[in-house]
Amino acid sequence: MKVLFPIMSLAVALSLHAATLPGFRVEKLGAGAGGFISSVAVDSQGRIDYTTTAGDIFRFAGGASTLLAHVTTDANGNSGLLGLALLDDDDAVVHYTTFGQTYDVISRIDLVTGQESVIHPFVCDIDFPVRGSYAEHHGGNPTVGADGSIVVGIGDYGGGLIASLPQWNGGKIFRIAPDGTVTQWARGLRNPFDVIWDPSRQRVIVADNGPGIGDDLNVLAEGANCGWPFTFAGQPPAEGVTPPVYFFQKTVAPTGTVALNGANPQLRSGILMATFVAKAILFVPDIDARPLPDPIALIDHETGSIIDVAQSKDGDIVFVTGDSLYRLIVPMRGDCNGDGHLNSADLDAFERELADAPEPTTNAQNGTFNGSWGCDANGDGLIDETDRAELVRLTGARRRAVGR
Repeated sequence: MKVLFPIMSLAVALSLHAATLPGFRVEKLGAGAGGFISSVAVDSQGRIDYTTTAGDIFRFAGGASTLLAHVTTDANGNSGLLGLALLDDDDAVVHYTTFGQTYDVISRIDLVTGQESVIHPFVCDIDFPVRGSYAEHHGGNPTVGADGSIVVGIGDYGGGLIASLPQWNGGKIFRIAPDGTVTQWARGLRNPFDVIWDPSRQRVIVADNGPGIGDDLNVLAEGANCGWPFTFAGQPPAEGVTPPVYFFQKTVAPTGTVALNGANPQLRSGILMATFVAKAILFVPDIDARPLPDPIALIDHETGSIIDVAQSKDGDIVFVTGDSLYRLIVPMRGDCNGDGHLNSADLDAFERELADAPEPTTNAQNGTFNGSWGCDANGDGLIDETDRAELVRLTGARRRAVGR
């Protein structure tokens, strides 16, 4: 079987380089059941579901995987079972390709019985459907809105030009309403692996994989044209093209994204992005900041290539590589030196961090001291003098001093 996601293979040497931030760690939950893991999701009960390109949907618990369902597909290149999103704890939406890559299929899967109900098949070759398409650039994860709408991106099948042609399905983002109505939301994309639906502003946030250097982030209203293949990140946009809000100077190869739900004490809002080439989880605190600051690498080269990332309702963040499942550990409040412990050493680190204060929590690693986000002991988003009293309380340093 060909290596998944070969669009990135020529650009590994150009990958983003950054150090893992103090206090951020990974915990390996276990290995997958077999096959290449292509997506992950967490249900309302904290159960982890994941897919493999070979067509299997597994539930992971207690270090073991249980097969829930299977779809008939062909794991070849960027084809196969490409992604999953949960409608509820018992039902999922999946995106997979048929044999010969003749169709990109969106289906509903009953996770209790394994039964499949096709929602919509997107034909790959509109002129001669049985001919199919190239195995690359078929996109990935669908996402489900609160109203049950499904949003999914499909790549350009390696064909380039068809991304600009409205009548073709490749190189597009689609929204499928609960009644089955399909809307072409955006065109001119090369290979979008994951999408975020923002219902409050009726927009799609999507990272697209460029040719070599050219990965970008886009915020798209209905009807947007991203310009591929005539223009892409860093190039002057053609007339009528919606330019990206950010483009990467080095290849990262974004493959999974999630909008944070507010439940994590350190990552309360913003977007997380899994990257295949950079082997990092990137954090975008505010997608509407202009100009958009560089995304922050929370972990870097702690694992193999990262495929997808998800969050539980309680705030836990899980992610997958091609063969394993992990949890992202964030710094504890008060753990200013990022060693995973709360003690008097954190007070010393805090006094050093104050040389750069006041500053946003996300700047703790910059400046004269490489501090942890845990220096923001009171959790107000700012590191300053007001954190000292809470830091003393959390570490218990004052009580120990009195006892001596």
